[in-house]
Amino acid sequence: MLRIDRAVVPIPGCLAASPAGRRYSRLTAAEREEIRTRLLDIQKHRCAYCERRTAEDRDDGHIEHFHSQANNQELSLTWSNLFWSCNDEKTCGKHKDKCTKTSGHLAKFDPCDLVNPGNDDPSEYFLFVVDGSVRPREDLDPRRRRRAEETLRVFQIADSPYLRRSREDAVNPYLGAIELLYSDGQEAVIRYVRSQMNRVSESPFATAIRQYLEGFLP
Repeated sequence: MLRIDRAVVPIPGCLAASPAGRRYSRLTAAEREEIRTRLLDIQKHRCAYCERRTAEDRDDGHIEHFHSQANNQELSLTWSNLFWSCNDEKTCGKHKDKCTKTSGHLAKFDPCDLVNPGNDDPSEYFLFVVDGSVRPREDLDPRRRRRAEETLRVFQIADSPYLRRSREDAVNPYLGAIELLYSDGQEAVIRYVRSQMNRVSESPFATAIRQYLEGFLP
């Protein structure tokens, strides 16, 4: 899950100047395109939840309402409520919208129980492992643990075999490079890690890569 900084781009004009009472369904195609472009820019063409790369094609993802329009019409044009999500039916925004059951992985949820990538730092809630798995951090208090567990359930970013393999594949090149550098000493490893930290910030699955690299810094 990405940590998203909206300050890097201005709020879309169609949202900043939207008249009171207007709804998302009333936006023109050009206005939705403006929102989509800004979200792709701040998220570097990655899904806000799983971090997979999404393409320029608008069918490769969708504008996602963190608080659903059905239950929160007043937030349908709130910039902080909008993210770009992939179109995987089994994960992320699409799966979240299916969570309307009474039990199981599709059980209903309270959005306040979810980690919000625009407000929270996901790295403080989740531990990404080199084998591609992800789980709540061990040191979380009960409230934060519930939020972490609910986020993993609702967005299915831990249980998806595809995402687990993808995160493992993303980390593997760095793992191999560091194994080779160990023969040159710890300082060589630290220099390499520091040189990569900024470079990976726009990569798919950057959170998993960054957590692995940070383990080698003093």
